[in-house]
Amino acid sequence: MAPRPRRADLELHDTPARALLRERPGDFPGVDERQLALCQQFLRVAKRSLATFGDAFAAHDLSPGRYAVLMALARADGQLSPSTLASQIGVTRATVTGLVDGLARDGLVLRTEATAGDRRRKGLQLSASGRARLRTLLPPLFAKMVALVAPLHDREQATLQRLLTKLEGALT
Repeated sequence: MAPRPRRADLELHDTPARALLRERPGDFPGVDERQLALCQQFLRVAKRSLATFGDAFAAHDLSPGRYAVLMALARADGQLSPSTLASQIGVTRATVTGLVDGLARDGLVLRTEATAGDRRRKGLQLSASGRARLRTLLPPLFAKMVALVAPLHDREQATLQRLLTKLEGALT
């Protein structure tokens, strides 16, 4: 028997938001039905995209967070401090510690002394196994990313990028 879906697992199109707006418009002054529907569609696309990419990460024993750590360390082409890494991937230092613990246990990340004179300061760097994991993961992952936007023509892609940049700016 399949587990009962949690409330958070319900599809966004299952929410009665539009019907609720029509039935009780006075309860939601200033909420535009079209804008609400557009946002729900955007969130559905985002959710499905994250699930698709999450499956790609899982096939390589990674999560989006573990992937972000590996990519940041690969870009650094050397070592990063845990606080710098946390800042670069947009998480707390405690979250980085948890992610790095698992990656180090799996042999994908190495902890090193950041400076020879200060043993308290540790650095993080990608191991050879971590580099190999990325070499295996990135070609099919990048192909999925390209395939996601490939149905859009060049002008549509440029428009989408402009609009997403605008939305992203509104979130900060």
